[in-house]
Amino acid sequence: MNPVIVKKPAFKVAGYGIQTNVAEGNYTKDVASFWSQYEGENLESKMYEILNPPKHGEVGLCIPALDSGNATYLLGVIVEDFNQVTGDMLTASVSEAEYAVFTTPPLDTSEGKDQKDFVKVIKSTWKYIFEEWFPGSNYIYDEGKLDFEFYDERCHSRVDTVMEIYVPVKERLEQ
Repeated sequence: MNPVIVKKPAFKVAGYGIQTNVAEGNYTKDVASFWSQYEGENLESKMYEILNPPKHGEVGLCIPALDSGNATYLLGVIVEDFNQVTGDMLTASVSEAEYAVFTTPPLDTSEGKDQKDFVKVIKSTWKYIFEEWFPGSNYIYDEGKLDFEFYDERCHSRVDTVMEIYVPVKERLEQ
């Protein structure tokens, strides 16, 4: 699973999300609960209708608070500006960064298939990135930038479902 290294310019994200606490271990449960709400209330369609982004694709971001162990989880779309944002939406500005972009292994999520396997593939990809890829790569994690997940048309009920994980990187300095 070799990533593609890309430089991505700054961009803006608007959508729906939650506040959660990473330090207390609530993050995974809270995000799973949010995804159920997101699907149940059809927030994806609402978001596309209101924001009318130039391109299809959702961005999943975890934005840590600087001091408290709290974080905001935002699932949104890339927008040119925040002019269409409604009061129940959240926004984030993501600064320019160099990313290692990982594509998850393809999985069949077509009609009738269990979506939980896709969640497992995403989790195992994150684990691979930090436990296997980083230690053997020429890169370190750029802690001053945000990582994110990107879901486009390739992750909607297909026999070859994939999504991308963007991890900010800096070249490892020789010691």
